[in-house]
Amino acid sequence: MSSSLSPEAIETLRRLDQVGVGQAALACAPRIAAELLATGLAAEASGGELEITHRGEQYLSSGFE
Repeated sequence: MSSSLSPEAIETLRRLDQVGVGQAALACAPRIAAELLATGLAAEASGGELEITHRGEQYLSSGFE
């Protein structure tokens, strides 16, 4: 993936990846949420919180760094 994310967005994406099924989704700063939503790496869950998408999982496993 060629998306360049801020360090804060990458850390948030990593935290999203650690949220298990059935656990509460993650809330984050609006700027970070907008960055992750715009790239398709996260989706909005109920209550406006974020959850990682399949594309987000691929981004993390691609060795983006």
